[in-house]
Amino acid sequence: MKPTVGALRLKLNESAESQLARALRVSDATIGRVGPRLLAEAIASHTVNALVEGEMLDPGTAPESLRAYGTHLGQEQVHCILRFLIPDEGKLAMAVNWLNSHTRLNVWEMAHRIPPPKSFYQAHPEILGACKMCGTVIIDAGTPATLTTGSINPLAGDFLANWIQSALEVDPAETRPRFFFHVVVPPRHWEAIVRAHFRIEYGI
Repeated sequence: MKPTVGALRLKLNESAESQLARALRVSDATIGRVGPRLLAEAIASHTVNALVEGEMLDPGTAPESLRAYGTHLGQEQVHCILRFLIPDEGKLAMAVNWLNSHTRLNVWEMAHRIPPPKSFYQAHPEILGACKMCGTVIIDAGTPATLTTGSINPLAGDFLANWIQSALEVDPAETRPRFFFHVVVPPRHWEAIVRAHFRIEYGI
């Protein structure tokens, strides 16, 4: 039987997922009021739900893992929930492939060779901070019509796209809403991308 992703309700923080869900239901404009930490917690909760439903994470240990991740969010690192939960690269690759079998996103094998969009990050430090908090990066922001995000977590894209679009709405240089694309970064290249984008030696 094919699992239903996200059917469980394991919450790191009851307010995290519910507040973001309310923001998504009301209007895209309210998403910008959700802070990066709350966004990261919502992505984490959604990801853990999917892994438990797919029998890739023990439901007995999942709540404690989420609590530990929440505690870790205050540290000066890149907070990818998948890397936190599954440090073994082989098992991590299996989890990423399983999640992406549902999202069916493009996998960018060459993502680590694309230079970070420094000018975009400099113009939008709040987006840089949100990416770092959520374990994602901006792969391409070179055109005013599109924006491509990347992560080892295929489930992060929709959350991040709505949050970034709300943040960009207050920028007078943004003349129209962008089309967002999210791609999967192979886990073996993640540390190199973290170093390039955030100048942090080891991202988790």
